Amino acid sequence: MSLLLLRLNLPRVSRLNRDVLKPLFRPPVREKQILSDPENIGQRQQHINFDTLGTWDNRIDLPLLLQQSIKVGKPVPKISGEHAGCATILGRRTYNEDRYRVKELTPDLLYFAVFDGHGGSTCADFCAEHMEAHIMYWVRRGQTDLQALLQSAFIDINNSFAKYVAFNWPDGEEASSGTTATVCLLRSSTELYVAHVGDSRALLCRSGESRRLTTDHTAGLKLEEERIKMSGGRLISDSHGRHLVNGRLAMTRSLGDLDLKPYGVIALPDVRSMEVKHGKDAFVILTTDGVNCAMSDQEIVDAINSCSSPAEAAGFVTDQAMHFASQDNATAVVMPFGAWGKYRNSGGVANSFGRQLQFSRRF
Repeated sequence: MSLLLLRLNLPRVSRLNRDVLKPLFRPPVREKQILSDPENIGQRQQHINFDTLGTWDNRIDLPLLLQQSIKVGKPVPKISGEHAGCATILGRRTYNEDRYRVKELTPDLLYFAVFDGHGGSTCADFCAEHMEAHIMYWVRRGQTDLQALLQSAFIDINNSFAKYVAFNWPDGEEASSGTTATVCLLRSSTELYVAHVGDSRALLCRSGESRRLTTDHTAGLKLEEERIKMSGGRLISDSHGRHLVNGRLAMTRSLGDLDLKPYGVIALPDVRSMEVKHGKDAFVILTTDGVNCAMSDQEIVDAINSCSSPAEAAGFVTDQAMHFASQDNATAVVMPFGAWGKYRNSGGVANSFGRQLQFSRRF
């Protein structure tokens, strides 16, 4: 009974009084702070934010494409040829057969490519000089399917080279000259098309990891081997275990190599298309086998991520290939995307005496 009386004698607090007193007893709320690590050194700092692309504010100055950004609903930077980094070095060869090109064909179409010549530089020189003209021929005719356009351009330039050789060397002296070709077209800074023949490569850095966009055309691929054999070609193994077409060429697709075209060495490229995700994609790099034979895909990506600019990155990658005992010419073309610098590291590429080094894959 006493307990009941005690409860009844408690002073009543009106709803109005409770609403007034409630804020006084509310626990303090800490102001939300945004932390980030713009220098990627493991020390987060306050009041430093990512920009709208998810990259660091101070990495690279890329203007935005307003109409394209509105169309896709996300910021799209303008990627132009002036941002590319390019490097080629002689290496341990007596002459350089590698070639590269970077050019804006139209305001919304960027072209960049590498060519790795063999049997002399005649074919690589011809293709590097004329490939863009063959691409523009189909662009002016209104071809918007870039996959079909690239396939047509490769076939056309191979036929043009055959006529060029027949006119200038009727005795067939340059019939054994050929080249790889890895050609990229970037439309509206978002649509990337990669066409290639041979063993030059294209690598994409997405979320800091390497993604290979090409597959080397060698007799190790079943379909490639079957085509060579069905065409009457022979695959002869050398002392390194490579399968050479008619004992001469280590690749099964190329531009030029006119003496091997009847034996299944075709000029038709594989073409891959993809959407560039500028919040995740840092760059794409094109390399010749002077780089690929000495460095793994991830080593190439890590080396580039340790550099501050695409120009520095291209030079560093080719230098690293020589440091790792590459015997061939080495060429790299680095095209930065929206996430350039986001995965930057200062470690570079570690050397190891246990590295397994390969040498040039063809004569």
